Amino acid sequence: MSASHFTLRKRILLLLLLLAAAVCVILFLTGFPFTPEKKFDCFTRQVFCEELSGNTLSLHYTVASPSDFGLENLPISLGDGSTMAQRRALAACENYRKTLDTFSFEELNASQQVTYAIFKDWLDTELSGADFLLYEEPLGPALGIQAQLPILLAEYSFRTKGDIENYLSLLTQVPDYFLSLLSFEREKAVAGLFMSDACAQEVIRQCQDFIQSPSDHYLITLFQKKIDAFSNLSVDEKIAYQKRNEAAITGYVLPAYETLIKGLTELLGKGQNEQGLFYFPKGQAFYEYLVKREVGDSRSIAQIEEEIKQQLVADYQAIQNRLQTASHTTSASSQPSAAAASVSGLSTAALPALTFLSGISTDSGTSASLADDSTDAVAMLKDLRKKISQDFPDIPAVSCEVKYIDNSLKNYLSPAFYLTPPIDQYTENVIYLNPAENCRGLSLYTTLAHEGYPGHLFQTVSFHAQSPAPLRFLLAPGGYTEGWATYVEMYAYSLWDGGSDATVVQQKNRAFSLGLAALLDIGIHYHGYSLADVSAFLTKLGFNASGASSLYRAILQAPANYLQYYVGCLNFQHLRSTMQQALQEHFVLRDFHTAVLDAGPAPFSILEKLVAQKLGVTVS
Repeated sequence: MSASHFTLRKRILLLLLLLAAAVCVILFLTGFPFTPEKKFDCFTRQVFCEELSGNTLSLHYTVASPSDFGLENLPISLGDGSTMAQRRALAACENYRKTLDTFSFEELNASQQVTYAIFKDWLDTELSGADFLLYEEPLGPALGIQAQLPILLAEYSFRTKGDIENYLSLLTQVPDYFLSLLSFEREKAVAGLFMSDACAQEVIRQCQDFIQSPSDHYLITLFQKKIDAFSNLSVDEKIAYQKRNEAAITGYVLPAYETLIKGLTELLGKGQNEQGLFYFPKGQAFYEYLVKREVGDSRSIAQIEEEIKQQLVADYQAIQNRLQTASHTTSASSQPSAAAASVSGLSTAALPALTFLSGISTDSGTSASLADDSTDAVAMLKDLRKKISQDFPDIPAVSCEVKYIDNSLKNYLSPAFYLTPPIDQYTENVIYLNPAENCRGLSLYTTLAHEGYPGHLFQTVSFHAQSPAPLRFLLAPGGYTEGWATYVEMYAYSLWDGGSDATVVQQKNRAFSLGLAALLDIGIHYHGYSLADVSAFLTKLGFNASGASSLYRAILQAPANYLQYYVGCLNFQHLRSTMQQALQEHFVLRDFHTAVLDAGPAPFSILEKLVAQKLGVTVS
């Protein structure tokens, strides 16, 4: 697994299935003489509950005490992956949208107006994807359900005995859920939209790895550890639970994966496209929809692409400038400057990262406790929290535990991830590190900034402190969450050693690499770049194209994923620049960050207005 933590969605994203029960909301709202504000609160809370009631995993990871939200005695379910369920979801969206229109925006308070605007944008985006139901891919190698489910099961917390019972019941639902996914994949195949054989074979291999060693499977051994640690259970109860879990894993979960393997194997050869979305009918339109949904950016692909190109040029120039002034540049200066290349309008030059950095000392005077090879994650988090205090707002006191994932999971997970806590238990936070990645020093430091302070953890806790409507937690575009984490990750480089030339070069190099992946994401899925095109592109830019195949494959498997991180980051940088230009000497970085965090997750068009309003800036 790549050490680049932006290649995977670490914070586990749950599949929240809409239910077609919004009609009852309309009846409820019209039947009671509430004020518009109270009606709106009832509506959004009802939607929130409906969103969670059909998926036990989503419910468990979102709220710690479902009864406080009136969510009791719900059927245990993983949801439904069929096209019929997707159509019901769209119908629910339409009903939600009609109900939303019954509210007068002006009669709502300021906080409700924000929720209204964000929910409206979310619904309109979802409804705009009605023609693309069969374009969705629930079984991708990296982000697919078959890859995410074992992690969600492994990290399922046992707060009460009821949680244990729900978990065991949930395991028995896996076969039916996987059958619904296979039904969906068969429908995709009939429509000529089934995944490539290369992708299907990778998913199959992943499933095969999962079912190895059933007698000592990690979902059995991890369960035993959690049960042993659970208080108020007798020895007999623990033994009984362990037997039930082993029976459920071997009798339901593993056979479900075997069924998935068999079903996908039968579908091999049905895929009609071994390349990007461009080669599907309406593939470009689907990519446009995907970018808006996942990134929260409503600009055209051409506008986004041009911004990426401009930033790549700027980052390369910044690297060159730093290299020219660095104190130990013998090796670097001996390298060819690389002739400028122009590919699809991109004027830049080579960036052979390892070569550039080979002659620069990275001994930049970090504190003794944070040496260049340090692996002390706790010390790094403390250092980060202390150093960001000038430029970021204070947050409520929370705990943050650093855990190392079980060895049985190290080959399946990214270098690090922050598991978002339930909205009613947000003071207890955990960051997971993968010991297989051997992340240390500056790399670990910036990774922890991404996941912890001032990244995902900081972002989450700050938003909780605003006491937003629960529905807001389900309306978070990846461009905001991952874009923010990437933005502050880049900021954290300056905290490591005060911004030495060597560290700045590494930061710009990392940004360039991520930007290049985002640009190729557009190239592959929107312009139809083949593997040969990607190889030629990288070669022309001065890169060793030996890794082109793996990069091409990663981008094929997760369209728009890189854009969440990179374009999201660029949007925060642009928003910051806009506020700086407007406020001039009155601009305060801490105030800007406070405004962004107080606003919370939102599409960038809405976020800009919220931040500008908070800072007293007029935007067109």
